Amino acid sequence: MPPRRLLLAALLLAAAARLPALFLGMEHYGDGPVRVEIAERWARTPHLWRGFSETFQFGPLHLTLLGGTLELWPDRLWAPRILSLFCGLAAVWLLFRISARLFGPAAAFVAALGLALSPLHIQASTTSASEAPFLALLLGAIDLILTDRLALSALLLGAAGMVRYDGWFYVPVLAGWLLLRRVELPRVALFCALAALPVPFWLWQNARTSGDWLAPIHYIDRDHEALATMALSWFGQLRWRAYCLFYWPLAVLVLVTPLVGLLSLAGAARALWRRTAGWELAAIAWIPAVYFTFRGAVLADFRPLSRFALVAATLSLPFAWSMLADLPSRLRTATAALAAALLVATPAGLALSSYGRNGGLAEWARPLSPVSTVPPGIAQASRWLRTDARPDDVLLLDSAWHYLDIPLAFSSGLPDERIARLRWPDFDEHLARTPPTLAVLLYQGKLRWEKGAENASEDADAFAFRHFRFCLARRFVYASIYRRCDPPPAASR
Repeated sequence: MPPRRLLLAALLLAAAARLPALFLGMEHYGDGPVRVEIAERWARTPHLWRGFSETFQFGPLHLTLLGGTLELWPDRLWAPRILSLFCGLAAVWLLFRISARLFGPAAAFVAALGLALSPLHIQASTTSASEAPFLALLLGAIDLILTDRLALSALLLGAAGMVRYDGWFYVPVLAGWLLLRRVELPRVALFCALAALPVPFWLWQNARTSGDWLAPIHYIDRDHEALATMALSWFGQLRWRAYCLFYWPLAVLVLVTPLVGLLSLAGAARALWRRTAGWELAAIAWIPAVYFTFRGAVLADFRPLSRFALVAATLSLPFAWSMLADLPSRLRTATAALAAALLVATPAGLALSSYGRNGGLAEWARPLSPVSTVPPGIAQASRWLRTDARPDDVLLLDSAWHYLDIPLAFSSGLPDERIARLRWPDFDEHLARTPPTLAVLLYQGKLRWEKGAENASEDADAFAFRHFRFCLARRFVYASIYRRCDPPPAASR
């Protein structure tokens, strides 16, 4: 089959696989709701970002892309998802181009199929998270290097680093690749300068507004260190360090499905060992993974997440075909058939295990599922607020360690000024300014520990908070909704 038809088949499959997730998904993972809310505020009065004080740990370019998309189509649920969908399909196309140049059309088709049906990439392509735009920009930079358009490649790489900060890792990595390709030193220096061009200005903005040049990086590091410390206390030293040591290759087996993942890992490892054609792509994939593995397994200050492994999984996919092609004919046919079956069964199984379900299996599958979901009770509470909240209702919203208050508020349809969020620093001022008429209490919520809270647990039929009293309106798993039911004033004598 001609390469163009192979590419078209992969793109059509990718689009078909993403349509159910696009319609059924609910924003949660990858901090999608928070990114959109920040972008909405910026889009009302566009300006030069002022650093961490405005963007927090998120890349400013991604927030700008979201804000620009919302300007064109002011629908917070759909516009950001369409942006991610476009970037997700672009990544499949770019991976095909890269693989075809390095290994031929057969390898390109297998790689494109692997990414088209990757459960996590499907999820990233249908939510407001940053992984799909970042991966498209990084693959674009690699593709341009292969065609010797270094200036454009550097600009895309610089953009990738302003979408996700881990993109900065790839500046020295790709520069090393250029040196191995015997590119002249002045051109390599220019590539690095262009790719790093936004970095000094952004560091200065952070220093000027927050007093810390690396404020977002330090925030991310503190967050991961806290997660790692919590995991250490739960797993113990030996089990946690072993988990971090083997996390990346095991994650690949899920992210691009088990058999395709195994073929990709084996092919990438063989290419690195033998230094065969294209081995540099495997090095680009796994050098950052080695760094993060060291931090998790040795320093114990980093918690590996599946989203971080997506680049390594994607850049390993072009090596799957070489391993498959080297198998004996009958074994190759059987392996290809099983791999194809698992390509479909893995995302389908993850989706069926988590969509509309509670329990341990659902919570394990949820971050990896092609359909971004929250526990069904949270989705039901959000729908109740969209359909049953009155136009003048103001919501008092609990917060919890599991962050489920964020997607609940985002999907409720209530504007920010009508939600007093315990998570926000201006909670008390908001409460005094707009007294609540509704309340949502969450499983293991924090409101119960606040001063003035009485019986503020999600399993209570009524509770009081300061001088407000609320009675149960609807109870769902993980969330209960209450309406104000203050006692009538005592009759005067």
